Amino acid sequence: MAKLRLDKYRLLEALAPVLGFLASLVVLLIMAALVGETPASALSAIAKSTVGSGARVATVFSVAAPLFLSGLAVSLAFRANVFNIGVEGQYFIGALVGALAGIYLPLPRAIHLPVVVLAAMAGGALWAAIPAVLKITKGIHEVISTIMFNNIAFALANYLVNGPLSGRGAQSLEAQTRKILPSALFGKLNPWFRAIGINVPDYVYMDYTLIVALIMGVLVWFVLFRLRFGFEIRAVGTSLEVSRYAGIPVKRTQLAVFLMSGALAGLIGMQEVFAIRGHYTFEIASGLGFDGIAIALIGRNSPVGVLLAAILFAFLKQAGYGLQLRTAVPFSIIYVITGLMILFIVVINEIVTRYIRGLRKKEVSQT
Repeated sequence: MAKLRLDKYRLLEALAPVLGFLASLVVLLIMAALVGETPASALSAIAKSTVGSGARVATVFSVAAPLFLSGLAVSLAFRANVFNIGVEGQYFIGALVGALAGIYLPLPRAIHLPVVVLAAMAGGALWAAIPAVLKITKGIHEVISTIMFNNIAFALANYLVNGPLSGRGAQSLEAQTRKILPSALFGKLNPWFRAIGINVPDYVYMDYTLIVALIMGVLVWFVLFRLRFGFEIRAVGTSLEVSRYAGIPVKRTQLAVFLMSGALAGLIGMQEVFAIRGHYTFEIASGLGFDGIAIALIGRNSPVGVLLAAILFAFLKQAGYGLQLRTAVPFSIIYVITGLMILFIVVINEIVTRYIRGLRKKEVSQT
């Protein structure tokens, strides 16, 4: 009976993101109507651009891979009461360090691929280390220091690819490094999908980033829910004072989680650098770190929830392109919808939480 009640409560908690998405979808259709589009045409454009073919579905998952890594990095930090807002800068530096390992370390492919992944993680962790140490030793709030380090990361990357690490040739106007060695480039998974009957065209980047992201997701889940250290992380995230009273080394735990979050952040730019471009440039896609904050909130800091939220964000991004191409709805509407969806989920989650609290009080009073 107790297990049945627990399952009921979990089901109610899981309804918040679903209801938030449905509410934001209704707002999207209303906005489409305001610009002269029918709900049917808007839904048709969304369906064609996201699930209209195997290539569209594969594109959604391809876009979701770096978003999942970003949400994972932020959510892991949130679990320990650490607000790592510096994921944006950490993946710029992580991708740069990984690219340097791919350019200047001639290694066999079987060794080179894991080396560049580890190098990117090391770069992200090192960039997170200074704000982490400042928080633990001096009490400097990580939100302030990580935002500052984002700006420093952009400026540093800009300087390096325009100066000492420049590999720009006569054929390119874009500031960039030298080409990454072929042994370090991420291969595509498209032939593997076609081998099992899923037609994924070559222009869709279903590359090794997908494998890296899934492995990291499993590792984070294992650490959080199968190791004693994971219990300490969750305890620190629940209450700092209770954790100290229980003998948990709060500062050491937060420092370790901060570095782990930075290491995960270092992997976010790998798809663009190692699969799409083949070189590093400070003009790689920005904003993924801030998307990770929203994804972590929607996914309730759970690895599975973050995965679903990342797929949802990728779905919304592709839906936005479809609306822009096939209807009069501007792409900027998607940013409005994303913000409203977060707002709806937060509000609905609070309502559901209070409702569950009332049910539990009622059950206690009846026993």
